[in-house]
Amino acid sequence: METIELSRKLLYDLVWSTPISQLTQQYAISNEGFKKICKKFEIPMPPNGFWLKLKYNKKVKIEKLNPIFGGIDKIVMTLREEGNTINVDQTPLTIRTKEIENDPNAPLTVPETITKPDILTIQTKDYWKGKIKFNSYREDNRIVYPIRVGENCEKRALLFMDTFTKLLRYRGHTWSKEYSYTGVLIDTVFIEIDLREASKRIPPTTKYGSSQYIPTGELIFKMGKYSGEREWRDGKSKVEEMLAKIMAKLEIYAAEEKIQKERNRIWHLNYEAELKRKEEIKQRRNEELEKFNKLLKLSEQYNKSLIIRKYIEAKKEKAQNENTLDQETQEWLNWANKKADWIDPLVNYEDELLNDDNK
Repeated sequence: METIELSRKLLYDLVWSTPISQLTQQYAISNEGFKKICKKFEIPMPPNGFWLKLKYNKKVKIEKLNPIFGGIDKIVMTLREEGNTINVDQTPLTIRTKEIENDPNAPLTVPETITKPDILTIQTKDYWKGKIKFNSYREDNRIVYPIRVGENCEKRALLFMDTFTKLLRYRGHTWSKEYSYTGVLIDTVFIEIDLREASKRIPPTTKYGSSQYIPTGELIFKMGKYSGEREWRDGKSKVEEMLAKIMAKLEIYAAEEKIQKERNRIWHLNYEAELKRKEEIKQRRNEELEKFNKLLKLSEQYNKSLIIRKYIEAKKEKAQNENTLDQETQEWLNWANKKADWIDPLVNYEDELLNDDNK
């Protein structure tokens, strides 16, 4: 859609010279949308009854525009294309629905009889007639429509599904299977589909009887499951009249799911990266602690060697003072010095009997 930029003054002149009902025909925005824009840009609007008074030449009061405005004086408006009923301030679902409805080539009308049936329509009919059998529905890639209706509703359900499939393919999507579930594939997103006939519970007529469930002829189309589940059922409008809404919802749901999947993927990447970062920090911490413990051990060994040497010196000095430094004492002193050298990490003397584990 084409857009145009307006100033506050220009939009003020528009809303005071032209009724909003006419402005909404020129710009792709609703009445409420105009009111929200005017409120945002502090543009006063004509009060109720203003145009009626003007029509009958009655006195009206025109509120002046305050030239002081703290925001950016630029308003982007979307011009309405001829025949286009889409308003840019509508919900994404409404906009997408109208886009589909306004497409003259979109197959939105369910016919009374099937012409040029889709291959899945043919396969489903063959399956109902027993011409197709599944040994393992989970492993068989052939697809039949997920329809659960009574015999009286089979034709209507098949007509609906054939048209739905043609619309699905027209929009660039397809049917698919995941495990034992049948659904549609929209932009790599699988959405489970189900078409069933509503039933009515009939209470038991006897004390030990059981309830009965009889088909009502009302169709229910369901998409998704769990929190993403959504149903359309016969009411004031038949499901056949809701094809555009159904397709719009499927496409928007798929787009949201794809965004969520990408967010989850990025979250997992960040999560894995954070785990890796923490593991690297943990490994570095352990290596650092191991190096420190080794340093502490060597320091303790060195300290012990100093204590031993100090003791050896004291032992030697005592023997000299007492004149008892004989051969036996000297041999002991030599032995003790070797043990000091053995435990001293700076000397690291290799002992014949003791090893590093003994330290």
